[in-house]
Amino acid sequence: MLILFVMSILLYANTWNHGFTLDDTMMILENKYTTGGIEGLEKIFTTDAFAGFLGDEKQLLSGGRYRPLAQSIHNIEYSLMGLSPTFWHIQNTLFFGFALVLFFIFIQKLIPNLNQGWTNVAFLSSLLAAAHPLNTEVVANIKSFDLLLSMVLGLGALIFMLRFFDHHRIKDLVLGSLLLFLAMLSKETAITLLAVLPIGIILFREKSTKHLLISSAAGLLAFVGYFALRTALVGLPASVEVNELLNNPFVEATTTQKYATLALTFGYYLKLISIPINLTHDYYPYTISLTNFSNLAVILSILIYLSMSVLSLYQLIYGRNKNPNLNILAFGWIFYISIFSISSNLLINVGAFMNERFIFIGFYGIILLLVFYLIQLLNRLNQNQTKTIYLIIIPLVLLLTAKTIDRNRAWADDYTLFTTDVKISKGSAKCNVSAGGKTYEKAKPLPKGLARTQLLLDAEKYIQKGIEIHPKYIQAYILLGNVYFEMDSLSLAMVNYQKANQLGEKEAALINIKNVGYRYHQLKKHKESLQTLNLSLQHFKNDSSLLFTQADNLLNLNQVDSAKKLVEYLIERQPDFDAGFNKLGEIHGRYLNNLPQSKLFLLKAIAINPKNSSALENLGVLYGIENQIDSSLFYFKKAFENNKKPNSELYYNLHIGYMRTGDTLQGKLMLEKATQKRKEENQ
Repeated sequence: MLILFVMSILLYANTWNHGFTLDDTMMILENKYTTGGIEGLEKIFTTDAFAGFLGDEKQLLSGGRYRPLAQSIHNIEYSLMGLSPTFWHIQNTLFFGFALVLFFIFIQKLIPNLNQGWTNVAFLSSLLAAAHPLNTEVVANIKSFDLLLSMVLGLGALIFMLRFFDHHRIKDLVLGSLLLFLAMLSKETAITLLAVLPIGIILFREKSTKHLLISSAAGLLAFVGYFALRTALVGLPASVEVNELLNNPFVEATTTQKYATLALTFGYYLKLISIPINLTHDYYPYTISLTNFSNLAVILSILIYLSMSVLSLYQLIYGRNKNPNLNILAFGWIFYISIFSISSNLLINVGAFMNERFIFIGFYGIILLLVFYLIQLLNRLNQNQTKTIYLIIIPLVLLLTAKTIDRNRAWADDYTLFTTDVKISKGSAKCNVSAGGKTYEKAKPLPKGLARTQLLLDAEKYIQKGIEIHPKYIQAYILLGNVYFEMDSLSLAMVNYQKANQLGEKEAALINIKNVGYRYHQLKKHKESLQTLNLSLQHFKNDSSLLFTQADNLLNLNQVDSAKKLVEYLIERQPDFDAGFNKLGEIHGRYLNNLPQSKLFLLKAIAINPKNSSALENLGVLYGIENQIDSSLFYFKKAFENNKKPNSELYYNLHIGYMRTGDTLQGKLMLEKATQKRKEENQ
């Protein structure tokens, strides 16, 4: 047991310096209930698991998700320590170790005749299972603590219920039932364990119908308690129609394609168990293409699953005493199928074609039967089978360990994960767009240059690929628009924001359209800015910043009267709007040649906000026109003091002010700075 536990720690120690990835955002970082203290704790038990991220009324997947125990533990840990990815990664590793040890104990107690010294099937199976890289998605992803906790509690429940069957102690039954109830509260996957113990008892114990029924009834009672609590606090699981491809991978499939593709994914799981290469977190459409029943891989998968299932059921019902060696096959297969069933897409839509975490713990059943029959084969072929088995198992463990440690590196952060896995999930709209989004985020803070440009081009390529796969992917258009925005390809940004708007994402699209209008304004393309901001004006009609920018656009397009009326409207609505008074000062001074009225408005702006740099500078210009040289320089200096990023125009005005007061040294210095600043602005 110690070997298994220590091995699990060492296997995943290189994840301890990782950050948050994937669904950690939804369940921890941006989940207002997980990070919401006591109030959040109450909400966790009375709402869907995704409600803290999506909102109480929104449900992405049919049936909902209710996992309050694991989420409440994260809530308490967050309250005590804040966001601590290192602690949570260590916690995941420890619980993985606990799960492995409990699996080993359960198999060892359930099938005691497997314990043959160093060829202990339970130990060798657990050793291979521990090293297998299919565990990585669960252990390396903090959010999957819910699954780890569920399996630890669930396996603990099986052990106690098995002890009840063997020793008839009521306390074992009660503890087992309680642990199973808690396992279900951590994640619904634990419901599948209800089938595991009765099947194990039938296959590996002498019949005791009474105690079998009692232990089964205790398990069902735990389920009834869980379902009653969930129904009382959250309501009955809702069935919702999901028409978004990224939440229902079969939305574009015919019935034939759906079930053929399901059969293909079932076969793919067996392939990954046998040859764990090309691992990825993303099996969204169309990492796996829709297929039909003429596909040979589909036919082979159906034959394997049907033959194994029929053989297992036959052994369970008729053959347990006739051919005991097949009991391991039946149990291993049914253990795998039972745990996998809830995430198979046969019963409920799980939102993706498949996922490696969906067979966590379940695939240990396949490893169990493979190890058992390998030892059986060696017993027939080789008298020195202990040495031979370790000559096979140890290299396998080392290969799997190397693959696991290497795979862990991909889970360092979202950028690494998405850009690594998109090489495998080339056909996934979601993975391509996610890779593009994180590449864009990586590029955005960088200074302009080749590195930034290349990252933006990479982001563009990824997102365009995602849109090619899923032309109605709204968020992809927003992200692609953002990429073009950072490239200053504003017309292309507008095309994508407008497409998102047409597809129904009005809020985000119009916010970004507004930002394009602001960027045009910064570039002094006032006609384009005016036209662009008009597109979002209806949605943001009370946005003072937008209206003020429109007034400036009108002014620069010589529509002075319209600009003046718009600014006056803003001041009427907000009497302390200092920027508005400053703008009226500009209009009256620069365009209407009414200096006295201009001065009144500028002084009013400064009275409201003495640090309004623009108004201070405008007053300096006005006093300069009136030949009040000292006052002019005074206000230029005040403008400079209150401007964190002075532009070339302000430096030039200071140059004029100093030169007019006879301070030629400072005047020349300001001219040099104005010239340098203008070069920077024109780059």
